[in-house]
Amino acid sequence: MNIHKHLTFIPGRGCLRGVFVALCCAGLNSTLQAQQPAAFPAGSSSPQASQKGTMPADYQIREGDMVQVSVFDEPELAAGGRVRKDGTIQCPLIGSIKIQGLSQTAAARAIEEAYRKDYLVHPEVNLFVSQFSVQRITILGQVQRPGAHELPAEKDLTILQVLGLAGGPTRIANLKKVLVKRIVEGREKIFRVDVNSMASGNQTMMFYVREDDVITVPESFF
Repeated sequence: MNIHKHLTFIPGRGCLRGVFVALCCAGLNSTLQAQQPAAFPAGSSSPQASQKGTMPADYQIREGDMVQVSVFDEPELAAGGRVRKDGTIQCPLIGSIKIQGLSQTAAARAIEEAYRKDYLVHPEVNLFVSQFSVQRITILGQVQRPGAHELPAEKDLTILQVLGLAGGPTRIANLKKVLVKRIVEGREKIFRVDVNSMASGNQTMMFYVREDDVITVPESFF
């Protein structure tokens, strides 16, 4: 998007919002394009990951993710399903294995170890996430589309990009004092974020959102 051309048609304070939305869109697009697919063992494929092509190798498995498990040369040990509330999946012979919070590789190694203890000498396990659970955040206050918004679970987005998903700020938004409410270790924590500094390119001010964050963009009184 040509920002200078965009400014021509948005006079006054609307220019700031136009630049902000343009920067948000550009930043979000570059993020989605820059990330590469996770590496899977030979012969495997992930329909969801292949379709999006963006899941980082260190993505941590979450409750509600759909996973597929196979063991080389042991077709009867194939398993699949959603990660349950206790963070586990059910595998033949070895029962429930906790994989929540692990990467795909680490989860596969955990299952290998369980099979190695009692059943197989050299198990080779392939595990991949075939469908991601839905993550949501809530954006309130001075944005074009306030309310709940879905996040791509396999990507890390900054607050700048997330506000862009909500249509950007209104003309009376105070982007210097954006509040983020987050539950950290069972306790509510409030972060005050200067989104203006982020929009100007200050990398030290980058703030990444998490699932269930509640973001409030206050009104500017001037």
